[in-house]
Amino acid sequence: MAIPHNLIVTVTFNPPEVFIIGPIKETTIQKLQSILPEVCTNLPGQKTAIQFSKIEQPPHWHSKLIQSYCDDVGQTKIILTILDCLEQEGNWKMKGSNAFNHDEVLVTYKFFFVQKM
Repeated sequence: MAIPHNLIVTVTFNPPEVFIIGPIKETTIQKLQSILPEVCTNLPGQKTAIQFSKIEQPPHWHSKLIQSYCDDVGQTKIILTILDCLEQEGNWKMKGSNAFNHDEVLVTYKFFFVQKM
């Protein structure tokens, strides 16, 4: 019996920052890099570039939009985009989630996934 793969996605807002820990396909990262700028806008008509960096120790992907701010709708769009990409591209199934408000502005969401076998 094969051991299922696990994936953890942490998204902190204001400014938006994404950590993806686990065996994710580079094609999924590329898809996120192409789709997330469509939902990450500060002003109408402006697109924010997003670039994920692969970090080796510990192995994970990271991206931060330093000059951006997301209201509740923007946060929801970013999270839904990430969830859709993981389900479509990597066949991941969410097993749990957690949210934490640090203060009036800073909030962190954590999602736990298992890859469907």
